[in-house]
Parts: sequence; C-alpha cells; structure tokens
Amino acid sequence: MPLELMSPGERGQIADIKHCGGCGGVCQHHHGKHKHQASTTRAEEMGLRIGKTVEVLKNDGNLLLLMVDQARIAIDRRMARGISMKGVTA
Repeated sequence: MPLELMSPGERGQIADIKHCGGCGGVCQHHHGKHKHQASTTRAEEMGLRIGKTVEVLKNDGNLLLLMVDQARIAIDRRMARGISMKGVTA
C-alpha cells in the first residue's frame, strides 16, 4: 500500500522506497543527463528507511505528517506516493 493512502492513526512498516520519491523529476539521481545512482534518497535522508515503523498523524491531501522514531516528519504527497508500506494497522 502506498504511504499516501494511509489515514491518520494508521501504522505500518516501510517495505520499499522508490528512488527520487519526492524529486518531481528535477533531481540529478536518475533523470536527465546524469545516470549515476545516489547512495540514498531524499526520504532516507529524512529518516524514512526500509523496515522503520511509521504512524500517520495527519494526511490532508497535500501534506502528510508522520511519526518516525519519536520525530515528526512532514512530507508531500509526491514523496509519499513512492513509499510502499506493509503490515498497516489502525
């Protein structure tokens, strides 16, 4: 299930993170002339890593507020669309 479809109060574990989940096609990781692969995605730099448990605090359509490791993280819908979740519970 994509993270963008989760509702407030739901928890799940990150199963997969698509590279450049929030770049909108403007990053230098896989797009354009540069074909090299960066070691981490923007989501991973923010603390969203495969295996981490995430709780959705708010999902207002454009912005998601998440709780990860005692920290609140805000991400946009485009980034959330590239993150696959498993074991989602309310």
